[in-house]
Amino acid sequence: MYIRSLRKPSPNKNIFKFASAKVGETIMCESSLEFDACFHHEYNDTITSFGSQPEGFHYNFEGKQLPYTPDVILHYIDGMTKFHEYKPYSKTFDPAFKAKFVAKKQAAQVLGIELILVTEKQIRINPILNNLKLLHRYSGVYGVSDIQRELLQLIKKSGKILLEDVAGEYALTMGEARSFLYSLINKGLLKADLAQDDLTSNPTVWCHV
Repeated sequence: MYIRSLRKPSPNKNIFKFASAKVGETIMCESSLEFDACFHHEYNDTITSFGSQPEGFHYNFEGKQLPYTPDVILHYIDGMTKFHEYKPYSKTFDPAFKAKFVAKKQAAQVLGIELILVTEKQIRINPILNNLKLLHRYSGVYGVSDIQRELLQLIKKSGKILLEDVAGEYALTMGEARSFLYSLINKGLLKADLAQDDLTSNPTVWCHV
Protein backbone atom coordinates (compact mmCIF):
# COMPACT_ATOMS: atom_id res chain seq x y z
CA MET A 1 0.00 0.00 0.00
CA TYR A 2 1.25 3.49 -0.76
CA ILE A 3 0.03 7.06 -1.16
CA ARG A 4 0.70 9.36 -4.11
CA SER A 5 0.91 13.09 -3.46
CA LEU A 6 -0.45 15.66 -5.91
CA ARG A 7 0.82 18.50 -3.76
CA LYS A 8 4.31 18.06 -5.18
CA PRO A 9 4.65 20.29 -8.28
CA SER A 10 5.06 18.49 -11.58
CA PRO A 11 5.93 20.15 -14.91
CA ASN A 12 4.07 17.40 -16.78
CA LYS A 13 0.65 17.66 -15.10
CA ASN A 14 -1.99 20.31 -14.60
CA ILE A 15 -3.42 20.09 -11.09
CA PHE A 16 -6.93 21.40 -10.49
CA LYS A 17 -7.89 22.59 -7.00
CA PHE A 18 -11.41 22.19 -5.62
CA ALA A 19 -12.25 24.06 -2.41
CA SER A 20 -14.59 21.79 -0.47
CA ALA A 21 -16.69 23.10 2.40
CA LYS A 22 -17.92 19.54 3.03
CA VAL A 23 -14.43 18.17 3.57
CA GLY A 24 -12.98 21.39 4.95
CA GLU A 25 -9.94 21.39 2.68
CA THR A 26 -8.79 21.80 -0.90
CA ILE A 27 -9.11 18.66 -3.03
CA MET A 28 -6.25 18.26 -5.49
CA CYS A 29 -7.48 16.86 -8.82
CA GLU A 30 -5.37 15.33 -11.56
CA SER A 31 -7.78 16.08 -14.41
CA SER A 32 -10.59 18.46 -15.33
CA LEU A 33 -12.97 15.48 -15.34
CA GLU A 34 -12.07 14.65 -11.75
CA PHE A 35 -12.47 18.34 -10.87
CA ASP A 36 -15.98 18.44 -12.38
CA ALA A 37 -16.90 15.28 -10.46
CA CYS A 38 -16.11 17.09 -7.21
CA PHE A 39 -19.12 19.35 -7.68
CA HIS A 40 -21.39 16.29 -7.69
CA HIS A 41 -19.74 14.87 -4.55
CA GLU A 42 -19.89 18.20 -2.74
CA TYR A 43 -23.66 18.44 -3.15
CA ASN A 44 -24.54 14.75 -2.87
CA ASP A 45 -26.27 14.36 0.51
CA THR A 46 -25.44 10.64 0.65
CA ILE A 47 -21.68 11.38 0.63
CA THR A 48 -20.11 12.42 3.93
CA SER A 49 -16.58 13.01 2.63
CA PHE A 50 -14.33 12.41 -0.37
CA GLY A 51 -10.67 12.74 -1.26
CA SER A 52 -8.34 12.41 -4.22
CA GLN A 53 -5.47 9.96 -4.66
CA PRO A 54 -6.21 7.73 -1.64
CA GLU A 55 -3.94 4.96 -0.44
CA GLY A 56 -3.18 2.76 -3.43
CA PHE A 57 -2.89 -1.00 -3.83
CA HIS A 58 -1.42 -3.58 -6.18
CA TYR A 59 -3.28 -5.70 -8.71
CA ASN A 60 -2.26 -8.78 -10.65
CA PHE A 61 -2.05 -8.41 -14.42
CA GLU A 62 -0.39 -10.88 -16.79
CA GLY A 63 1.65 -12.38 -13.97
CA LYS A 64 2.87 -9.04 -12.61
CA GLN A 65 1.96 -7.09 -9.48
CA LEU A 66 1.27 -3.54 -10.67
CA PRO A 67 0.63 -0.44 -8.52
CA TYR A 68 -2.65 1.45 -8.79
CA THR A 69 -4.10 4.52 -7.10
CA PRO A 70 -7.82 5.27 -7.58
CA ASP A 71 -8.70 8.82 -8.55
CA VAL A 72 -11.07 9.35 -5.62
CA ILE A 73 -12.29 7.65 -2.45
CA LEU A 74 -15.88 8.32 -1.37
CA HIS A 75 -17.40 7.74 2.07
CA TYR A 76 -21.19 7.44 2.35
CA ILE A 77 -23.63 8.03 5.20
CA ASP A 78 -24.57 4.34 5.18
CA GLY A 79 -20.96 3.40 5.98
CA MET A 80 -20.05 2.30 2.46
CA THR A 81 -16.75 3.29 0.87
CA LYS A 82 -16.18 3.35 -2.89
CA PHE A 83 -13.35 4.13 -5.29
CA HIS A 84 -13.83 6.04 -8.55
CA GLU A 85 -11.69 6.04 -11.65
CA TYR A 86 -12.39 8.83 -14.15
CA LYS A 87 -11.81 8.27 -17.83
CA PRO A 88 -12.93 9.93 -21.07
CA TYR A 89 -15.62 7.73 -22.61
CA SER A 90 -13.65 7.30 -25.85
CA LYS A 91 -10.76 5.71 -23.96
CA THR A 92 -12.85 3.08 -22.20
CA PHE A 93 -13.07 0.96 -25.37
CA ASP A 94 -9.34 0.26 -25.44
CA PRO A 95 -8.89 -3.52 -24.89
CA ALA A 96 -5.78 -3.06 -22.72
CA PHE A 97 -7.58 -0.54 -20.50
CA LYS A 98 -10.61 -2.81 -20.12
CA ALA A 99 -8.48 -5.82 -19.18
CA LYS A 100 -6.50 -3.84 -16.62
CA PHE A 101 -9.62 -2.28 -15.15
CA VAL A 102 -11.16 -5.71 -14.54
CA ALA A 103 -7.99 -6.72 -12.66
CA LYS A 104 -8.06 -3.46 -10.64
CA LYS A 105 -11.72 -3.98 -9.79
CA GLN A 106 -11.02 -7.50 -8.55
CA ALA A 107 -8.14 -6.29 -6.38
CA ALA A 108 -10.36 -3.58 -4.89
CA GLN A 109 -13.02 -6.17 -4.08
CA VAL A 110 -10.46 -8.08 -2.04
CA LEU A 111 -10.13 -4.90 0.05
CA GLY A 112 -13.90 -4.81 0.42
CA ILE A 113 -14.30 -1.67 -1.69
CA GLU A 114 -16.12 -1.31 -5.01
CA LEU A 115 -14.18 0.38 -7.82
CA ILE A 116 -16.44 2.24 -10.26
CA LEU A 117 -15.53 3.57 -13.70
CA VAL A 118 -17.03 7.01 -14.36
CA THR A 119 -16.92 8.96 -17.64
CA GLU A 120 -17.92 12.46 -18.75
CA LYS A 121 -21.29 11.03 -19.81
CA GLN A 122 -22.15 10.70 -16.12
CA ILE A 123 -20.43 13.87 -14.93
CA ARG A 124 -20.88 16.56 -17.56
CA ILE A 125 -24.66 16.54 -17.58
CA ASN A 126 -26.45 19.86 -17.76
CA PRO A 127 -28.12 21.82 -16.37
CA ILE A 128 -27.06 20.03 -13.18
CA LEU A 129 -23.26 20.49 -13.51
CA ASN A 130 -23.58 24.17 -14.39
CA ASN A 131 -26.03 24.58 -11.50
CA LEU A 132 -23.62 22.98 -9.05
CA LYS A 133 -20.77 25.19 -10.25
CA LEU A 134 -22.95 28.27 -9.80
CA LEU A 135 -23.96 27.18 -6.29
CA HIS A 136 -20.33 26.60 -5.40
CA ARG A 137 -19.60 30.29 -5.99
CA TYR A 138 -21.82 31.09 -3.01
CA SER A 139 -20.37 28.45 -0.69
CA GLY A 140 -18.07 30.94 1.06
CA VAL A 141 -20.94 33.11 2.32
CA TYR A 142 -21.22 32.40 6.06
CA GLY A 143 -24.12 33.03 8.39
CA VAL A 144 -27.74 33.95 7.60
CA SER A 145 -28.59 37.64 7.27
CA ASP A 146 -31.81 39.34 8.38
CA ILE A 147 -33.02 39.69 4.80
CA GLN A 148 -32.38 35.99 4.22
CA ARG A 149 -34.48 35.13 7.27
CA GLU A 150 -37.29 37.25 5.86
CA LEU A 151 -36.98 35.52 2.49
CA LEU A 152 -37.14 32.12 4.20
CA GLN A 153 -40.37 33.12 5.95
CA LEU A 154 -41.85 34.27 2.63
CA ILE A 155 -40.90 31.01 0.91
CA LYS A 156 -42.24 28.90 3.80
CA LYS A 157 -45.61 30.64 3.49
CA SER A 158 -45.63 30.41 -0.32
CA GLY A 159 -44.49 26.81 -0.68
CA LYS A 160 -42.78 26.57 -4.06
CA ILE A 161 -42.05 29.98 -5.55
CA LEU A 162 -40.20 31.37 -8.57
CA LEU A 163 -37.00 33.31 -8.04
CA GLU A 164 -38.35 36.39 -9.83
CA ASP A 165 -41.43 36.41 -7.55
CA VAL A 166 -39.17 36.46 -4.49
CA ALA A 167 -37.16 39.29 -6.05
CA GLY A 168 -40.32 41.23 -6.91
CA GLU A 169 -41.76 40.89 -3.41
CA TYR A 170 -38.69 42.52 -1.86
CA ALA A 171 -37.71 44.84 -4.76
CA LEU A 172 -34.47 42.92 -5.30
CA THR A 173 -32.55 42.58 -8.55
CA MET A 174 -32.33 39.03 -9.87
CA GLY A 175 -28.62 39.07 -9.04
CA GLU A 176 -29.33 40.02 -5.43
CA ALA A 177 -32.04 37.37 -5.15
CA ARG A 178 -29.70 34.71 -6.49
CA SER A 179 -26.98 35.71 -4.04
CA PHE A 180 -29.33 35.50 -1.05
CA LEU A 181 -31.17 32.34 -2.08
CA TYR A 182 -28.30 30.31 -3.52
CA SER A 183 -26.35 30.86 -0.32
CA LEU A 184 -29.35 29.39 1.52
CA ILE A 185 -29.41 26.40 -0.85
CA ASN A 186 -25.73 25.86 -0.03
CA LYS A 187 -26.60 25.81 3.66
CA GLY A 188 -29.35 23.24 3.09
CA LEU A 189 -32.14 25.66 4.07
CA LEU A 190 -33.65 25.90 0.58
CA LYS A 191 -34.08 23.40 -2.22
CA ALA A 192 -34.24 23.65 -6.02
CA ASP A 193 -34.50 21.08 -8.80
CA LEU A 194 -30.86 21.13 -9.89
CA ALA A 195 -31.39 18.40 -12.47
CA GLN A 196 -34.15 20.26 -14.32
CA ASP A 197 -34.17 23.98 -13.54
CA ASP A 198 -31.49 26.35 -14.82
CA LEU A 199 -30.23 28.45 -11.90
CA THR A 200 -29.07 31.19 -14.27
CA SER A 201 -32.69 31.69 -15.32
CA ASN A 202 -35.80 31.72 -13.09
CA PRO A 203 -35.85 28.52 -11.02
CA THR A 204 -38.44 27.44 -8.48
CA VAL A 205 -37.25 27.27 -4.86
CA TRP A 206 -38.80 25.88 -1.70
CA CYS A 207 -37.86 25.34 1.93
CA HIS A 208 -36.05 22.19 2.92
CA VAL A 209 -38.22 20.30 5.40
